[in-house]
Amino acid sequence: MAREIYPGYTLAKLNYSPEEQEWALYQKPLGDAAHVIETDFIDHFAFAYFGPSRSVTIGFAGDAPAGAIAALDATGLPYSTIEGVGFTVVDSQAAVRAVGKKVTDALVEAALMPAVLFSVGSDPTIQPGSIVVTITGDEAATRQAGLAAVGTPSVSGPFSVTVIEGGGSFSFVAN
Repeated sequence: MAREIYPGYTLAKLNYSPEEQEWALYQKPLGDAAHVIETDFIDHFAFAYFGPSRSVTIGFAGDAPAGAIAALDATGLPYSTIEGVGFTVVDSQAAVRAVGKKVTDALVEAALMPAVLFSVGSDPTIQPGSIVVTITGDEAATRQAGLAAVGTPSVSGPFSVTVIEGGGSFSFVAN
């Protein structure tokens, strides 16, 4: 079967590489469905991520709306849902910002910035509601001091925080 990716064009006509074919046949349709769910069902949507076997996982605060399931079914591709996680993407973003502020405050108070930097983000692949803080810096000793200063920032449920040590910091030089 020659699937049309863009009206009037098959993959053969577009001369797609194997990676581009993978994107066009699997990631794009599932990503498009996830985008529809995120925008049309914002009061229900919690997270989405691609997993193994050309699948996507979509998390919902409560029950998955019928329209969201219909969007996923329309792809004809494998997917899974996690329902009843107890938060939306908006709640998750607020929790990540709050954790980021606590980490910043701790590193500033300990006078460790900019020698110690960090990244913070949600990671539902660990478990729904998981927030990961990664402490980075060029020196192992300063990273360890950063870990000690930050500890494990508190966050209200259903969220949890894990703090890990990363590697060296990245420097960007403008020309």
